[in-house]
Amino acid sequence: MLLFLVLDAPFGSEVKMTPYSMASCASNYMTDIKKVGNTVLATWARTDNGGVYVNMSFDGGNAFGAIQIYSGDPNCFFTDPAIAIQPDDPNILFFAFATICGFLGTGEVRVYRCTSGSGCFDPANWSSFFVGPNDNYQYYKGLPQILALGNNTVLVNFATDKFSPGETRLVIYRSTDNGASWNQVGSTNFPSTLGYFAKDGSNIYMSYNDLTYASSDTLVFVGFMRSTDNGLNFFDIAWTSFNFGSSLSCPSYYSAKEYNNITASNGKVAISYVDGNCKANIGIYKGGLGFDTTYPIASIGGGTQQVIPMLASSGNKIFVQWQGRIGNYGSCGGYPLGTWATYWAVSNDWGQSFSAPQRVSSGDYPFYEPGYGYKNGWIIDNGYIYTTWGNDYRDDYTGDVYYSRTTISALEEIVNKKKPYSIKYQSNKVIISSKAPFTIYRANGEKLISYKEGNYQLNLKSGIYFIKSNNFEDKIIIR
Repeated sequence: MLLFLVLDAPFGSEVKMTPYSMASCASNYMTDIKKVGNTVLATWARTDNGGVYVNMSFDGGNAFGAIQIYSGDPNCFFTDPAIAIQPDDPNILFFAFATICGFLGTGEVRVYRCTSGSGCFDPANWSSFFVGPNDNYQYYKGLPQILALGNNTVLVNFATDKFSPGETRLVIYRSTDNGASWNQVGSTNFPSTLGYFAKDGSNIYMSYNDLTYASSDTLVFVGFMRSTDNGLNFFDIAWTSFNFGSSLSCPSYYSAKEYNNITASNGKVAISYVDGNCKANIGIYKGGLGFDTTYPIASIGGGTQQVIPMLASSGNKIFVQWQGRIGNYGSCGGYPLGTWATYWAVSNDWGQSFSAPQRVSSGDYPFYEPGYGYKNGWIIDNGYIYTTWGNDYRDDYTGDVYYSRTTISALEEIVNKKKPYSIKYQSNKVIISSKAPFTIYRANGEKLISYKEGNYQLNLKSGIYFIKSNNFEDKIIIR
């Protein structure tokens, strides 16, 4: 077995989190990831059997094990998974999802809770609760998000048409007994489908989209509410808008335009969204009566279409991850597969400017475009960034979920040094993506081979090598 040690690599080895066999053209998507202490949770939805998964690690993300939850009803399926960990007790885990039943797509939102830490691998240790009243599947309820606050307190939001027939609105529920009972504490008074939570000190934020004018193909609004009393009350604070754009801008534009991920740090807030040209943007708020302004995340590079921009922040820095379309690929099951890659960039001035896009994924991959999903995993904890992304058709004709991690310092080193290449590992290959020509040398200085800019998978024998490009150099040790 070959072991690869590459200095200054951005992200670590990619872990395929979906090792099972699937039906051809099926997808795994809607991923999420959370971490408290040594407890790491990841989740995703699987399209070919109507189930959702929670993947757990209790050693900081080195080894994972998964359990699956089934609806048990051939007329229903589970979808829209989200996860949380109590910050004051990493043995308490939460798993929120929607159960959708029947031709009309009505459903209920549930939270599964486990208080057993590593004992959560036993399904018997999970308890199930409805969020809010059980309406016996009379209404649509979906796209839940969950935030654990400590001291047995949990927040969940989801979209429902219960209070506004003919349109969905976001509702917010709060539990003070770790999910056993729930009280509604807020809602939007306009059509909305998706919202995310963020916490910054004593401030809790919830983003939203406002689709009041979306049906007329004019404007989409994104904004956020804030709670200063531990989630008891939420008040609308700020919003911005963008043109709806042409439906031809993206193969599945409606799901792309609903996006509004949020992050907050030191009293500042940022929301990402996909504009009418299918490009990722960010709106920034630094206090006051509204957004300061909006900026593109990757005006050059990062894909001609950019979806699911995820945000994580630390101090004045915002780190962003997204999936970008690079070109055409083919089709699967009658639906288009484009060629995509997962990217990252960092802003050191709270979203006013971003570094050039770099890869999270080791290479390009086919991507099931009608099933964008609504989220990837992208979080910061203790100097590390943890990430998952889905719908990656790299290894077979099924869309998989991948996991990786890196340090903040490793990303910043690449940005500051402006290295033209990135190096990753997969199976028994060294994978190099470079924006400039590079050369591989043996340890004795002998030139081995040179390459033009591009993406390469290299098979190297055991030994020590060096990669050189634009006055940058890294060592590769293969044992």
